[in-house]
Amino acid sequence: MKHHMVLFLLLAIGFAGGLSADEGEKDVALVTAVNGKVVLLQPEGETPLSLGMRLRAGDEIRVDQGSAAVVFLTGEYLALESGERLTLGETLDQSMLSDGSATRGVGPDESMNVAADGVDAGPDDEMWQTQLASVSGIRADVTVIAVSPRLAVSDPLPTFFWYDADGVSTGGVKQYTLLLRDAEGKTILRERVSGYGGALNSYRPGTMPAGFNAAERWHYTWTVVPDGQADPQGTLDAGFVYVDNAGLELAALQRKRYAALRESGSLDASSYHMLLARYFLDERERLFSDAVLHLVALAGEPAGEEYARGELARMFLRFGNQVSTIAPKMIDATVKLGTP
Repeated sequence: MKHHMVLFLLLAIGFAGGLSADEGEKDVALVTAVNGKVVLLQPEGETPLSLGMRLRAGDEIRVDQGSAAVVFLTGEYLALESGERLTLGETLDQSMLSDGSATRGVGPDESMNVAADGVDAGPDDEMWQTQLASVSGIRADVTVIAVSPRLAVSDPLPTFFWYDADGVSTGGVKQYTLLLRDAEGKTILRERVSGYGGALNSYRPGTMPAGFNAAERWHYTWTVVPDGQADPQGTLDAGFVYVDNAGLELAALQRKRYAALRESGSLDASSYHMLLARYFLDERERLFSDAVLHLVALAGEPAGEEYARGELARMFLRFGNQVSTIAPKMIDATVKLGTP
């Protein structure tokens, strides 16, 4: 009995010591853009840098050829070019930049704050809670799944995403009917749209119908059915609601600010989509549907597909019901992503 007690105490002490060491290694930055040959140097070795990597103090980025960008979790954005090396400190001010001839601190004119409230790095290899992904909510007869928008949204002109589980009909364009109904069940949009089997498809209307109001707490439901199928009755598959007025205003400010930085050339395309995706995915905002558009765009960026698929899978689990069936396929990278 005494031997067991001593062993238990030793294990407990060792485990506690391990925790205190891990707690000291916190994330300090997020990789938002990678183009060309860029590597990450850590004590355990050298690996190619990829989009979405979470960086810690002591990590070093070396841009052999191309470019890269990181955003510190405190909000500072820093772009790197060929020949530059960045050694990360716990803050931007404590980081060191080398151009091959000299090593120095990062100057105030070399970075800019893009998130005054900081950046959410996202979950660290953890799935979203899956309480909404009830197996009983998955209908076996559904082949076309309305994916997003769901839950709370802020985009005044949302992009509609759906997944066609038909993996047999490949290569050819398929036709669908997209239906949008208001809170009273009235159909306010009936549009013929195109897509592919076995793919995550998308459609963004040029304008919304007169009966659509992108205002706080307005509810809508929508679905997509194969061409020629009768319109379903009652409440449609996917429901969404516009957030409160404060949330709408903050989201609009974020979109406007990042768009202006992108248009001026101060922000690269990958970082633009990453910053908006992280803003919408932030648990403080929970505008998950608004992030889908930007995650799909990130999937088309160099070194970005793995990150985008993982984030989409986590979201689809969070949405639940039929959408949760897509998550394993997204993780296994078997679903073709279409660009809106």
